[in-house]
Amino acid sequence: MIDVLKNWGNKTLLFWALLFMGAMGALIFPYFKNAVLGYIALILFFSYMLSFENVDRNVFKKAYVFSFSFFVVGFSWICNALLIDGDAFVGFIPVVILAIGLFFGLFIAVPCYLMRFGKNIYSRGLILCLGIVFFEWVRSFIFTGFPWNLFGSALSFNVKLIQGARYIGTYGLSFLLLLFLVGVSILVLGLKRKEFYKGGLVFVLVSLISLFGFSFSYQNFENGDIKVRLVQPAIEQSYKWDNLKKYQNYLTYIKMSKSAPLDDVDIVVWGETATPYVLDMDKPRLEEIKEAIGKNGFLITGLIRYAHEYGEFVPYNSLFVINKEGEIKDYYDKSHLVPFGEFLPFREYLPDFMRPVANVVGNLGRGEKYKNIKVKGLPLMGGAICYESIFPKEVLNKKQKPEILVVLANDGWYGISSGPYQHLVASQLRAVEEGISVIRSANTGISAVIKPNGDIVGQIGLAKKGISDVYMPKILSVKTLYGEFGNLILLVLLTVGIGVLFAINKSGKK
Repeated sequence: MIDVLKNWGNKTLLFWALLFMGAMGALIFPYFKNAVLGYIALILFFSYMLSFENVDRNVFKKAYVFSFSFFVVGFSWICNALLIDGDAFVGFIPVVILAIGLFFGLFIAVPCYLMRFGKNIYSRGLILCLGIVFFEWVRSFIFTGFPWNLFGSALSFNVKLIQGARYIGTYGLSFLLLLFLVGVSILVLGLKRKEFYKGGLVFVLVSLISLFGFSFSYQNFENGDIKVRLVQPAIEQSYKWDNLKKYQNYLTYIKMSKSAPLDDVDIVVWGETATPYVLDMDKPRLEEIKEAIGKNGFLITGLIRYAHEYGEFVPYNSLFVINKEGEIKDYYDKSHLVPFGEFLPFREYLPDFMRPVANVVGNLGRGEKYKNIKVKGLPLMGGAICYESIFPKEVLNKKQKPEILVVLANDGWYGISSGPYQHLVASQLRAVEEGISVIRSANTGISAVIKPNGDIVGQIGLAKKGISDVYMPKILSVKTLYGEFGNLILLVLLTVGIGVLFAINKSGKK
């Protein structure tokens, strides 16, 4: 296969072959998880890249084609959000697809081009691993960040394989998976050349020994006394803010919350913007919501909060904690806003033809970053709304670590797609990295409680309507190496990798 690709005279066929391999490679991520075809595609592609002794611009172009397709398929669920308002934004779908591929395609194409600095197959392979991981980290902050589908998240098909995240984070898991794939690719290339590249075996063994070694740190967490009720009404996004239906939607949440006895339920949790009313300004609705709360319990709900600032009312995507008496005990405002969803970059400079888009994009205020939620009678909690939970080492207060992270989401924008599954895995990895219990409630799913070891319990499936009662772990949080040192560990990993790279390069073409 590698020979066929390398010597394929027809550039058009080669283009489509690389495009196809990129699309298949994305199948290693949720929803598919561990698709064998995805790993085969990645190994073939890496073998093809490593087969070039002299890396030139043509290699960059070929890698760009693969990477374009890889990210377009992996992030294709984004386009579903453009279908919520009927045909109004359908015309933008090709633009969005093109933008995804052209921008994110660089994050694999550039590391492939950087292989030109490697003097042998092993140094080129190590450059590929280190380069992709480095650019995954860059992807977490450039243009407000989008660290979705990190390679390490592909290991979530087995909770024991992601235990390494508590030591080296998801970026470290990415490195180990890439090291394994590149090692296998080197061995495959050696078979084709009728040579045994023993260094490839070293790559494979180092990655496997590390992953399985970390897996032994998995430990069970017994259930405690705190009982949480997740409420998932599965209301379609197109109906969520309909003026004729929003009150009925509100009552649906209340009815579902009290559809089973509330006496022993400590916390009822609704999703992002579940409440369509400004509760701190709407006493009748606040009075009604008390029915959804147990005698000594609390309700956590998402909503839009308004604050009077500089002579005007500023909306915030918020979370309220409400007790049985209808008192708002504390709140959290989202701080990491979604570009082109909750704010529009350079709004004032947009040309006139973009005004229809600008008019439907929010202009929300930014909340206090890492604000803890302090309520008497409840453990100290941190908050994350929507995609805030996808950012490694960017979800918890570093000075005062909470015991529970509450994640409210509304993945109804993305319909039945891989997006909600990828979003759930992001929360799962944050739980393991930080050693913290996570409560995740989403309007259309996937809602669940995640233990500090990554175990997912009480899950309500995508687009399923229902409630789920779950007991939180007896030990809500534990210390982890990554939680203590964060991405300093990534810096150490990259530094050591570069040191090994220089040592390998000294051996020249051996």
